[in-house]
Parts: sequence; C-alpha cells; structure tokens
Amino acid sequence: MADRFTGLQPVNKMKRILVIGVSGSGKSTLTERLARQLGLPFFASDSFYWEPGWKPAASEKVHARVREIVAQEAWVLDGNFDDQREQVWPQADCIVWLDYSLLTVCWRVTTRNLGWLLTRQTTWSGNRMTLSRALSGLRHTVKSHALKQRNYPQWLATLPGVTVRRFHSSREAQAWLRSLDENIP
Repeated sequence: MADRFTGLQPVNKMKRILVIGVSGSGKSTLTERLARQLGLPFFASDSFYWEPGWKPAASEKVHARVREIVAQEAWVLDGNFDDQREQVWPQADCIVWLDYSLLTVCWRVTTRNLGWLLTRQTTWSGNRMTLSRALSGLRHTVKSHALKQRNYPQWLATLPGVTVRRFHSSREAQAWLRSLDENIP
C-alpha cells in the first residue's frame, strides 16, 4: 500500500491522530511523544480494555469511552480499535500505521512483557504481568500481525479524507517525528 502522503501535512491541521499497529510496535510510546510535540491531548487505550484482575472491560464501556474521546476537537490516540474501527478511524485527520516486521514486534512485546513481569511493574488498570499473560501477549502479536497486514491496507483505502503514514521501521517513524519538529511554528 502506498502512503497517501504528499508532502508534510501542516502541523496545525493535524488535530486528531490515531496510531495503529500490532502489540509491541510502539504505539503508546510514539503516541505519547507525538502528543507532547504537538501539544495535543494523549489517550492511551490499553486501559479501556482491561479492568483490575485482568478482566476484559464490557464492550459498552469501551464504546462509551471511545465515543467520548473522538467527539473532542483534538486527540492523539493509540490503538487499533478493530471493533470500533468505523467509529474511530474516519474521525482521524492522520493515521500512523507502525507496520514493523514480525520479528521486531515479537522481540519488543517479549522484552516489554518480561520486563513488567520481572519488575512487578503495574500495567493497564493496575494489573501486574504474569507469565501466562506475557505468553498470551506474544501469541496475540503473532496471530494478529498477518491479519493486520492483510486487512489494514483495504480498510485504510476507504478513508479518502485521512492522511495515512505507514512506517516499516522505527527509523522511518523517528525521521517523521523530527520532520514535524522542524515544521512546528
């Protein structure tokens, strides 16, 4: 899929940015930095989906939270929102797809999850990583990688008014972030 990115979109035109990609691609990290750079509100979506005790959040609760955010004038949001795609994706001015290799994302999700496990650091909604959750996260990454590569190009192609950036490496994403720095008034 070719990017529909012709030149740098004026920074002041990007008010609603969605960062998508499989687990371990660095969505939250990039989104947080992007929001800080552009002075826009950042919303990390992982906590939308998990309640304490690793209980999945009710679908209605997730939909309500998503509706609340996308109704705002400006946001930078991380997450694929596969179940809420039609609610979220068309509302974005820009969608950044971190489409990294399976090896890269597996390495990242493994080191992240094992780091959380070993340090007992809390994650989403105050949960602590367990070995079974760490392995489940890796399985989810492997399972969803090919699915996203197959479906995302056609889904993104249905959004004619949305600028799409697709990065195949951290180096490409970081270069884009630096170019935004150079264009902030």
